[in-house]
Amino acid sequence: MLLLAAAMLSASVHLAGVADAPTVPSAPVTTDARPASALVVEASVRGVPEPSPVRDAPAEPELDGCREVDATTFSAEACLDQLARASSVGVERYASSLDADGDDAASLVAAVGEQVSAGSTTTWWAGLGDERRTLLAQAAPGVVGNLEGVPYSVRDSANRQALRYATTAVTARLGSDVEEPDDARRLAMLQQVRATLDGATHDVPFAGAADRHLVALDTALPGRAAVTVGDLDTADDVSVLVPGMLFTVSDQLVDWTNTAGALHDEQATWATLLGHDGPGPVPTVAVVAWMGYQTPDLTNFYDLRLAQRGAAHLEDALSGLDATRAGHEPRVSVMAHSYGSTTATIALSSGRVSVDSLVLLGSPGSVVPDAGGLAVHDDDVYAAAGSFDPVAGSGFFGADPATAAFGAVVLHLGGGADTVTGRALAAALGHNDYFRAGTESMRSLALIGLGHGDLVDGRAGDPGRGGPEAPSLALIRPQDLYFRD
Repeated sequence: MLLLAAAMLSASVHLAGVADAPTVPSAPVTTDARPASALVVEASVRGVPEPSPVRDAPAEPELDGCREVDATTFSAEACLDQLARASSVGVERYASSLDADGDDAASLVAAVGEQVSAGSTTTWWAGLGDERRTLLAQAAPGVVGNLEGVPYSVRDSANRQALRYATTAVTARLGSDVEEPDDARRLAMLQQVRATLDGATHDVPFAGAADRHLVALDTALPGRAAVTVGDLDTADDVSVLVPGMLFTVSDQLVDWTNTAGALHDEQATWATLLGHDGPGPVPTVAVVAWMGYQTPDLTNFYDLRLAQRGAAHLEDALSGLDATRAGHEPRVSVMAHSYGSTTATIALSSGRVSVDSLVLLGSPGSVVPDAGGLAVHDDDVYAAAGSFDPVAGSGFFGADPATAAFGAVVLHLGGGADTVTGRALAAALGHNDYFRAGTESMRSLALIGLGHGDLVDGRAGDPGRGGPEAPSLALIRPQDLYFRD
C-alpha cells in the first residue's frame, strides 16, 4: 500500500512552479453588495470616496427564505422565488449580509443544488428579466457564478467578480487584528486562480489559444474550481478533465488548465483537418480543467469517501451542462486520470448522468466490473495503461479497466508514425505521460473527444492483468519518483 501511495503521489502531483501573482485590482461594478470592510479597503486603494455601506440599513424580511440554509425549513424554491421578486434594495441588503470571502455563497449554492435540479435553475434564470439578472450577478456573484444551469458566460463574469471581492477581503485582514489563521494560504490560492486566468506566471507557459472562463469557484480552503479553455456555451465537443490525488487549486490549477489548453489546441487542429472531409463548419471545442472536488493525499487515499463526494460534484457539473445546453447539446467526453478515474466510474454508474465517451487513464480501479455498468453512449469507453505506470493495473479500487473482461478499448501508447498525418508520435509509458503533448496518447484523447475514436489505435484488454496487490518495484522508473514540472 505504501508503494502504491508513493507511486500515486509522484505521478499525480503537477507542480507548476507558479510564483505568487500580483494583488488583483478590483474592477468597478454597478452594484456593490460587499461587506463594509471590503468596500472601505477597495475604496482607499482606488482613491475614491468611501461608500456608504448598505449593511447599516435595517434588515428586510424579503429574502428570509435564503437565510439559515442549514435549517430543516429551508426551501430552495422559495429562496429562488424571493431572489426573483424582492426589491433591488432588498436584494442588495441581503447580499451585503453574505461574507465577501465566499463561504456564505457556497453554502447557499450547495443547499439550492440539493433541492433544485439544474434544469429548474435554467428555467428560473430564463424567466428573469435582463435587469434582474444583472442585479443578482453583481450583488451576489458567488451565488450566480456557481448555480448549475446558469449560462457559463454569466458564471464566468460573476466568478471573476467574486474572486476580486474575496481577494480584497482576505488582503485587508492580513496583518490586522482580525486576520484569520488560514488567510495567507487562502490568499495564495486566490492568486493562483487569478494566475490561471491571466497567465501571470514566470516559468510556466500559457497553453491554449482560446479564451479561459472561470465557470466554478469555491474559495473555501482547500478550494474548488473549474476553468474552461474554449466557449462552453457554444462548443460542439466538450471534454471534461478529472484529476487524481494530491491536486489542489493552490498548487495544480495553473498546470491542469495548461493541460486542458494543450488538449484544446490538439482537438482544434484535428477538427480542422477532419472537417475538410465533410460538409458543414468545422466543429468547435471546449476543454474543462475540472478541479471540482477535494482530492486525497497520503493520509486518505486508500478509501473512496472523497471519490464519492467528488462523483456527486461531477454529476452536478454534467447535469448543469445538459441543462444549460438543452436543445443544442454538445458531444461530451470525460477524461479521468488516476484516482479521478475511479471518481468518474462512481458518477457514471449512478444512473443520474451519462456522457458520449469516457477515457480512464492510469486507473487504480473501477467500482463496476465492466464498461456495461457505465452510462456511456454506445459503450464508447477507453482505457490507458502505460507500460511503466505503477498505478494502472493495480485494481486497488476495483476492476482494472485495461483487462479484456472490462470491455473498454485499451489505447496503444507505444508511439510511432501517425496513420493519418505521418508525423512522429512519442510513447506514453509512465503515469504522468498520458496528457503530454506529442504523444500517441494525446492524439487519441483529441480524436476521442471529437467522436473519432475509430481513428485511434487500440487493442483488446489483457485478461491477465489486475488484482488488488500493490505494483512491483520493477515497474517504477526513477523519473516516476519526481514531480511533474
